[in-house]
Amino acid sequence: MSISASVSPAVDKDTALAHARAAIENRTKYIESLFDAAQASADAREKVADATRAAERANAEHAAAYKEAIEAGWTAAELTALPLPAPAPVGKKSPKTSRRTTGRSTPRRRVGAENTAGPDRRPDDASSTTPGTPSEPQPSPADAH
Repeated sequence: MSISASVSPAVDKDTALAHARAAIENRTKYIESLFDAAQASADAREKVADATRAAERANAEHAAAYKEAIEAGWTAAELTALPLPAPAPVGKKSPKTSRRTTGRSTPRRRVGAENTAGPDRRPDDASSTTPGTPSEPQPSPADAH
């Protein structure tokens, strides 16, 4: 007896292809959405870069105009009283854009902990001093004034 692989007579080729095309179309909309979002993101980053360059140029022009006013005889106090703000330092980022790390790579040593054993000291170092060095701090010549 021979087994032939045949498709169920209840499903026709056109229906199967229509279902496949619908599934592909459904998945394709996600690729379109992803592409559009990536393009919008790239466009926004370019606008930010353009605006940053424009702000840097404007800050430099502000600094130059302020310097010219000072060189022409105006004082910083007079300009501030008008009220004209001093320019932001050119080339420096504002505190809002700086990032600080909160972790330390090495532990901070405690003040007054010179003669105590800690995680970075061996126990035999805790009570030893270098031979010939005084155990009390000596005043420096600057302290004599």
